[in-house]
Amino acid sequence: MSGFVKEARSIEDCLNFVTDSLGFPWEAPSRVERVVDALYALSSVDVPSPEPYPPFTRSIRDGYALNHLNTTGASASSPVFLKFTGEIAMGSAPSIRLAMDETVSIPTGGMLPDGADSVVMAENTSLSGGWVEIRSPVRRGENVLSAAEEIASGDILLRKGEMIDRAVPGLLASFGITSVSVIDMRVGVISTGDEIVPAETPRLQNGSIRDANTSTVKSILKRYGMLSTAYGIASDCWEEIRTLAGKAIRERDVVLISGGSSVGARDQTARLIDEFSDSGPLVRGINMTPGKPTLIGGSKERKKLIIGLPGHPLSCLVSSIFVALPLINAMCGLGGRDVGKYCVFPLAEDVPGRTGPDEFIPAMIGRDGVCPLAAKSGYVSAMRHADGFIRLRPDTETLRKGELAEVWLW
Repeated sequence: MSGFVKEARSIEDCLNFVTDSLGFPWEAPSRVERVVDALYALSSVDVPSPEPYPPFTRSIRDGYALNHLNTTGASASSPVFLKFTGEIAMGSAPSIRLAMDETVSIPTGGMLPDGADSVVMAENTSLSGGWVEIRSPVRRGENVLSAAEEIASGDILLRKGEMIDRAVPGLLASFGITSVSVIDMRVGVISTGDEIVPAETPRLQNGSIRDANTSTVKSILKRYGMLSTAYGIASDCWEEIRTLAGKAIRERDVVLISGGSSVGARDQTARLIDEFSDSGPLVRGINMTPGKPTLIGGSKERKKLIIGLPGHPLSCLVSSIFVALPLINAMCGLGGRDVGKYCVFPLAEDVPGRTGPDEFIPAMIGRDGVCPLAAKSGYVSAMRHADGFIRLRPDTETLRKGELAEVWLW
């Protein structure tokens, strides 16, 4: 097995090794969707602004548009009086040009007329007999949003690899952009194990457990912009695994297989990777916990990536977030590998640790800081109330209450 990692390396070393060995990035497939239907997908291109925003200089207050020089020295005891020349209507460009001693009423969002460079708020004025009393000075540009002040024509609204989250549809709609090209990476998900039965199984036989990993992996992929297809469950029979995984590998760009990655006689995932990849497993075990028994292989020629995820639910989740998704991002050329949001929080209680592996501990953010949640690799409810993971780096031992901890929110 050429390139086989005989000793567990760090996560970063393994990601770099796979990225270099398989020649990432590869050209990522894409599809065009309506923006409103593409929520949580990843943009496959930079999306530039076709025009400036705002497209015209407008007021951000109800008041009077004027030249700021006319308000110099204005106060409640010594007001300035300007001629009232009318009102600015919403939705149309004003046809007037203000003289130095004139002003015009303007609503919030109204377009400033020629000759005006600022707006005095209505509460600092009074209108009487064709004259407006100004009781407060304003500076040039005060209470005004200038044309192109926020976004210039050609500025990037959405970058390649960025997620189309809840804030993006409204932004793009402001520029008349109603469709967008998104990453269309095809991911297949398989669970393995003689003891695994479909999630819809009504009654378990002794020794059986329902398939939680397919739902977990598909959910986390969708959370970070990747759609996936479940290919079902394979027993530990080699021919069954080979047939099901072979179909997924032919039809998909990435195949994630949970279970079968522990060292032992039934290590069929390693055998599968050995058969379908260029040079056997590139990684067999990563210096992390949970998630150590993670396998990675692929084919540069066929443009296929195969990852064997641990079978235990929490291990499977950790490996999906910190190994599988970063590799898919690298494969697509999406820039940074980090998934989730990096934060630093004080600990609400002690967190035991040991030097050696990267440790990932489910955690909840509370009023007093971040609190670790008890969990073992086989737990299925560990992340139910978690906001993310406390990460203890390989050189970090126990952290005490009040110390700052690295936290990855997901």
